[in-house]
Amino acid sequence: MMTNPLDKAAFDTLRETGHGGIGAMLKAVGTFSRTAQTMGIESVDYAKQSMIHANETMKALAKVQTPQAAMEIQTTYLKGSYERLMAQANLMADLYQGLARDLTKPVEGRVRGGLPAAA
Repeated sequence: MMTNPLDKAAFDTLRETGHGGIGAMLKAVGTFSRTAQTMGIESVDYAKQSMIHANETMKALAKVQTPQAAMEIQTTYLKGSYERLMAQANLMADLYQGLARDLTKPVEGRVRGGLPAAA
């Protein structure tokens, strides 16, 4: 007599595995969506602050009387721009690292659980 390769227990296991995978995928999509939104907000804020800083610098440069004063204003502007850029780069790196960690977390347990025990 031939047995059915997909008996009820095997089917139930397959179904549970599928539901767990879908849940992990949905969680990952939600995590990605929230992080992408945060990155977008931070990028827009950075661009806004950069424009404000550039505008203030141009106003200050329009009022200078000497080349020395203009050089000091430009030096201050460049230093501030560099510091803001580095802070923004660090923030984005932290967000990407957090995203990678959060995206792999749901899958990590499933992969570890599915690996055979070491002999």
